[in-house]
Amino acid sequence: MKRILMLFITVSLVCSCKTAKETKSTVNVNENPVEKKLQQTWILENLNGKVITDKDFSSFPKIVLAQTSFSGSTGCNAIKGNLLSKGDGKIQFLNFTSETKKCNEKKEAEFAQLLKTTSGYSIKDNKLFLSNQFGLTMSFKKG
Repeated sequence: MKRILMLFITVSLVCSCKTAKETKSTVNVNENPVEKKLQQTWILENLNGKVITDKDFSSFPKIVLAQTSFSGSTGCNAIKGNLLSKGDGKIQFLNFTSETKKCNEKKEAEFAQLLKTTSGYSIKDNKLFLSNQFGLTMSFKKG
């Protein structure tokens, strides 16, 4: 009985490791790095059509974009995740994670939600514009 149980556990572990490796490689094949001009630090200037002020955030939110990932701050909490580029002008912020410190940031939740729903971008005059299915959501200046 012990041998059967040990054999079952061994086979289960081998199969689960193989499945995890296959899943990871599939994800990597579909990743496209974002354009070089996006890969820098961006500081939030405008949120849902309104210029942000120090009343909205104690320190202005920022995002640091790399080839396939992002990091940054909501003004209080650190954020990070993965980027998915779907071609020219298309981008998604995936696997979004954030610290959970209590903050007095009035617009923190709105900023995080808009990042999660972002589907497009454009760059003009050293400014990054993010949009979702409803239109322009945020603008950033180079940091």
